[in-house]
Amino acid sequence: MIWSCMSADGIGRLHVIDGTLNARKYIDTILEPKLLPSIRDLFPNNASFIFQKESAPCHTAKISKEWFPIKSIKLLSWPGNSPDLNPIENLRHRLKTLVRMRRPSNKRELIEAIIVSWHHVITKEELNTLVSSMKRRCEAVIKNKGYPTKY
Repeated sequence: MIWSCMSADGIGRLHVIDGTLNARKYIDTILEPKLLPSIRDLFPNNASFIFQKESAPCHTAKISKEWFPIKSIKLLSWPGNSPDLNPIENLRHRLKTLVRMRRPSNKRELIEAIIVSWHHVITKEELNTLVSSMKRRCEAVIKNKGYPTKY
């Protein structure tokens, strides 16, 4: 499993997760060492942003929910099972395609392929397009009465 983040201006740090992820491990191995530096990199002048997290149990646990306000990070409220409303899913799809092209044959090669591919997965212009597509994504979900969309 991998954890990653993005903004309209760039991709954040990537983390390959070995094993299962509980709320404490999520905070200690992802949020503190990966998300916080990514925020500083992607928003260098303390620019305002809203973080969109998924609804995995480690994300929705009480300790995880409490961590974000402590760090003054605003969260986007959104339906838990709506990958079509999450632009990073498009990015992950591209990443999977790039990794498959490298044809890793073992775990070490797979992790290496993920890390190398992450840095070539998308341009800044494409990221901007993905993020700015959120209005259209929301409209499509509403029009489709909550059913999956082309996104």
